Amino acid sequence: MSRSPQQGKPAVPTSNYVSHYDPSKSHHRAWLQAVLDLLVHHEPEALAEGSELRDLWKAAVETNAPQAWPDKPATTTEIPAAVVVALPLVKEFEGCKLTAYPDPETGGEPWTIGWGSTVYGDGATVKKGDRISQELADALLAGRLERDHRLLAQRIPRWVELSTNQQAALLSFTYNCGPAWFGSKGFTTITKVLQAGELEKVPAALMLYVNPGGPSEAGLRRRRKAEAALWSASPSRVNSKPPAGGGAIRHPNPLVGVPRYSQRDSAQVTQRDRTCFSSSCAMLLEAIKPGTLQGANGDDQYLAVVQHLGVVDGEQRTSGDTTDANAQIQALAHFGVTARLVQNADFQLIEQQIARGIPVPCGYIHRGPVDRPTGSGHWLIVYGHTPTQVVVNDPWGEPDLISGTTLNANGMGLRFSRINFGKRWMVEPIGGGAYRYAPGKGWAVVVDSFR
Repeated sequence: MSRSPQQGKPAVPTSNYVSHYDPSKSHHRAWLQAVLDLLVHHEPEALAEGSELRDLWKAAVETNAPQAWPDKPATTTEIPAAVVVALPLVKEFEGCKLTAYPDPETGGEPWTIGWGSTVYGDGATVKKGDRISQELADALLAGRLERDHRLLAQRIPRWVELSTNQQAALLSFTYNCGPAWFGSKGFTTITKVLQAGELEKVPAALMLYVNPGGPSEAGLRRRRKAEAALWSASPSRVNSKPPAGGGAIRHPNPLVGVPRYSQRDSAQVTQRDRTCFSSSCAMLLEAIKPGTLQGANGDDQYLAVVQHLGVVDGEQRTSGDTTDANAQIQALAHFGVTARLVQNADFQLIEQQIARGIPVPCGYIHRGPVDRPTGSGHWLIVYGHTPTQVVVNDPWGEPDLISGTTLNANGMGLRFSRINFGKRWMVEPIGGGAYRYAPGKGWAVVVDSFR
């Protein structure tokens, strides 16, 4: 539970875990993370590389926290790849409330909090009046998906033979329908096709569970379509070849091989101010499929595809506008990349994608003062992170995150403060072209798979 935070400052839970801190418990780790986040708010370099508190911070935020402080900080997230893929999909369809709310049928118990949790990581029941941080809400969601992953691995035949995307689709289905669906009454069809190994029938089976005629039918149909599409998507090469001896695939942090394309030298002279989205997605494409784009101006090749897809019968359509997300998603699909725009991204999502070896294009509000940014927005790509910073390539140049101005045209390997970047990236409009900080509301392009 926590006090209401001041504007722009992280919440500090009132519960005192100092005397009995247990790093294996997610809400204890979230408490420590909130305390350390507050420290960073006042002293940004407190958790910099090599600082004494860095190991503490890593122990607080690692999903599988070690029982003792590590000798060296970990640089990868040790959770199943399917959980990493499922997290943004589940968040897309689930709401998040940081204050406990009652069951709509009973008006009371079971009380729910976060992304739909009724119990905390240590088994304690959510109670009326409970309030948690966004970090704890995210940790509870990840923990629930990890538990579901272990459960499904025990129940569904040949689980390990399913692709990462197929497992992730079933994790989203499980989060929505409950962990006991397999083999239960009302789930006969999907149980049978999985038992028989008829994997090609799973997408159609998923579409049966939409509560037809009910108030939630439309939303459930959208969710089932997303799960079916993820099931059918080609598995990402990032996750398709586990290392010898098993275990999680490890990728360097920051990622290597992420190019920096400049929108300033675009062949489309009249479009130079509008191609940050295209240049950022081109950097993503070349990073995960090296050799797809040629030369220092590879983003011009990608831009040509974006614009070509927007031409119908010789007329330019909106879908070919370089600022339109649909145009970017279609262009990536043209190159064999299955991706989607999310508007509920946070730093945890960035860390999870980078752990998969995939950089993240992010849209942020780059003009105006940091506490009240303004403007139409700008895109860049994030390909690394530390406890206090993110590492980015900006297609326009180096910005001053405090004042909202551009310092120079060098946008390669920039290191942004998480605090200041977060205030421009995770935002919501307040009118008059201005925005305010809104944790968990970042815009990003998330890759589900590529071939």
